[in-house]
Amino acid sequence: MSLPESLERAAEELGGLAEQIRSADGDPYRLLEQLPADDAGRVLVCVLNDETDAAAELIETWGETDDGVAVLLNASDDGVAKAGRKLLRRARHRLRSQGIEVKVAETKAAPKKAPGSSILDADKIEAAHLSTPDFRGARMGYIVESHPGGGARLFEIRFDEGRGILDFKIYNAGRSKVRGFLRSLTKGNEQRLFEVEREALCALVRRASLAQPVERPLPSSFIEWRGRLFPESLDGAKTPATVVREAIGPADDAILAVDAVAAEIRGSQMGPWPPSTAWVSDWMDKGTEAVEGLEGEARGERIDAWIDEAAVSLREEAQEALMPRQLEELAWARWKAQGQDMAQALLAASDAIQSDPAAATLIARSRVESLFGPFLDQLRVVEIDALADENND
Repeated sequence: MSLPESLERAAEELGGLAEQIRSADGDPYRLLEQLPADDAGRVLVCVLNDETDAAAELIETWGETDDGVAVLLNASDDGVAKAGRKLLRRARHRLRSQGIEVKVAETKAAPKKAPGSSILDADKIEAAHLSTPDFRGARMGYIVESHPGGGARLFEIRFDEGRGILDFKIYNAGRSKVRGFLRSLTKGNEQRLFEVEREALCALVRRASLAQPVERPLPSSFIEWRGRLFPESLDGAKTPATVVREAIGPADDAILAVDAVAAEIRGSQMGPWPPSTAWVSDWMDKGTEAVEGLEGEARGERIDAWIDEAAVSLREEAQEALMPRQLEELAWARWKAQGQDMAQALLAASDAIQSDPAAATLIARSRVESLFGPFLDQLRVVEIDALADENND
């Protein structure tokens, strides 16, 4: 049973409070506004006896506001079922272990705060996080801010510097839920998000939004929030790449840097950022046709030539300035992951491929070899079999 459904049950049971409960429309923050502390405690008891999942949600939400905490700490648990008592006592223990009971007592004489105001003001939730690019170049950005009505508002942006804003979603949830979600992605060996300056993330997202193709309009929710989160004033602002350049700078040896980056791409540690699925499919067809009827050394030479041709096409299909930007923005993520050497190599490679055609070709060829790795293995099977036959002869 959901929390709104459980609150409706409470309205039926507590007939004298029905109007106030229903006017909150299932919103626990509004419910605190509608009810005196004692009556809010009666509602809490009803929910605790009715549905543990709904009660846990109510306790978590009220635990984020001064008035809600006061209700949790002062409500009587007489007549509360065992499961409900456990939830309430666990919440009280957690609050008291944080010293919140004392803070509530000290602020009782103060004017009543708005429902969204938390006694944990020092822990006000404001954050921004950014992911590494996936194999297509798409990234996830998260902006978190306190919700005016209490709890937190989470903006989830999926974007690509070449393809624009791919998705934009907004979630409202308790701060603990948002923190738990972010913690799951920012800790451990599988870390996928890194904390970033909010303005740097917003500048990067705005730059991506300017690349939005005409045939795929910006999400309506993004347009709604663009003026506040991604305004024109961010044009020219520092992106994460600017931050890492100022902090560590590129590697001194550009040749070694390009070789290192190419090796990482061939090893599928980054990229390969294909321009489109259709492009990949077309070149697989061309590869199959190119080696048809060929064996041995001739087949091997034709496969090598096909890789070169695909690399040239890849550079032509991709925006010329996109690859350098992808490498330098990736440098920020590697730097955050405590990989300074590779971060510096990425910055140097980003610079090199803009001025050195040979460096650009090497990176493009590495992208092709990574992107078509399994396909190339299949193409080479006949070549290997033919060589084995020659050796047997």
